[in-house]
Amino acid sequence: MSTDSPTARQQTRRNRLIAGLRGAAGHLRSDARVAVLIAVAATAVIAAVALWSVQYRPDSAVDTTAKQAAVEAATTGTVALLSYKPATIDQDFAAARTHLTGDFLAYYSQFTQQIVAPAAKEKSVTTAAAVVRAATAEIGPDRAVVLVFVNQTTTSADKPDPAITASSVRVTLTRVDKAWRISSFDPV
Repeated sequence: MSTDSPTARQQTRRNRLIAGLRGAAGHLRSDARVAVLIAVAATAVIAAVALWSVQYRPDSAVDTTAKQAAVEAATTGTVALLSYKPATIDQDFAAARTHLTGDFLAYYSQFTQQIVAPAAKEKSVTTAAAVVRAATAEIGPDRAVVLVFVNQTTTSADKPDPAITASSVRVTLTRVDKAWRISSFDPV
């Protein structure tokens, strides 16, 4: 055996070393792919959160003044809708309509004219609403939802003792000519 030529044993070691290096290089390429996939996934998650914040959280684009204006409009509108006296019922309902818009305005006009006004006049029904608490549930640049808690006192010729009713209403508002108007009024 010559010292210049590698032995079978040395050749086997060399082959194992080369195979090991190739395997390590393959693992490194595999690890690099995993790192790239993790970076892409992290970027996608960050982009999704940013999109959600902009698109699905419009309340973040609305200032405190707009929120207060929506709550005030829901509060005064609710009181106007639910308060009336037989002697001034036509004026009361006309004033209430100034707080409304859209399909709800048409519905309220018809309902109060055909059902509420005749019954209230016939039985001398008086109602007075007071908002106990109100807060925005949702708000965007042109639409708001306000949850309103109301106490309503009702008297009539048949029942002169005041009956007090507590309720909550989901008031949806739409911005019309830079003012909030009630477009939906749903008891909760």
